[in-house]
Amino acid sequence: MRDHDRKWEKIGKIDVDAGLCWVGDRCYVLGVDASHGPKNWQELCSVLFNHTEHDEQGHSSPLGVGVAVQTGYGDGSYPVYIRRGHEGRIVGVMVAFDVDDEDDV
Repeated sequence: MRDHDRKWEKIGKIDVDAGLCWVGDRCYVLGVDASHGPKNWQELCSVLFNHTEHDEQGHSSPLGVGVAVQTGYGDGSYPVYIRRGHEGRIVGVMVAFDVDDEDDV
């Protein structure tokens, strides 16, 4: 079976209370010692969005700290899925912001 033929597997959900989903490596934001990381929401947003670049579609992305996107409908709970490759390794992750029927994923 080819990887793109494999089904998405629901692994949980994320709860959003800021209309923002961020995927990244926390060590780039918090550093080695989390006590030196952002102390509040404004500091976190400053780290995430202080240095950005734009891709071909005009979307901005923080340099070196991950990818942040607005959620489809703001605050709420959104299902998270993974897709595994032929060796069972995770080859994709997806947060579904607009899924009427989760079985369609």
